[in-house]
Amino acid sequence: MVLSDPVGVIVTIALAIGVPALVVLFYFEGLIIGKLLQPPIVFIAYVGVLSPTNSHLLFICVLCVIAATVGQWTLYRGFVDGATEFIGIRKTVPRLDELPEWSRARVGEKRMQFVDTVFDRYGGAGIVGTNAIPGIRCLMTIPAGMSNYPRRRFLLTSFCGNVCYIVFLVAAGYGVRGAAGLF
Repeated sequence: MVLSDPVGVIVTIALAIGVPALVVLFYFEGLIIGKLLQPPIVFIAYVGVLSPTNSHLLFICVLCVIAATVGQWTLYRGFVDGATEFIGIRKTVPRLDELPEWSRARVGEKRMQFVDTVFDRYGGAGIVGTNAIPGIRCLMTIPAGMSNYPRRRFLLTSFCGNVCYIVFLVAAGYGVRGAAGLF
């Protein structure tokens, strides 16, 4: 079988697989594990190259914000002593209970000192602000969980910070699309 439009086939496949992949990547980024996978680059490429419609883009943004927030909440709960188990996942998945210690070690002492200082000084506003900054986003989850920061407030500030971050990524995606149009 000869493909009459191979680019169209690739775009169709990317549109079909791209959204679930982005959601999974942003969930793992919320857990800090996914930082190695670079979800922002995938998101910017998706927006810049595939040019989704505005409604499709809004749908993707909402899903990615929710996924990142749920990922951060998962990590947050790992640092909260005595957090209730909804489905017993920490006891079921091997080594998941080690995630908080692994995350703290992966982040490094210097970054953690900075994050702890910002959290102590700014609290919820610090969570919003750092969630919008690449490189240190999601790191406030660790001190928030360790200090038993109120769960609802954490979810709200995490969500707001993730919205700001996605807005920046959408702008970058449109910038890539505009720059590509110059050539």
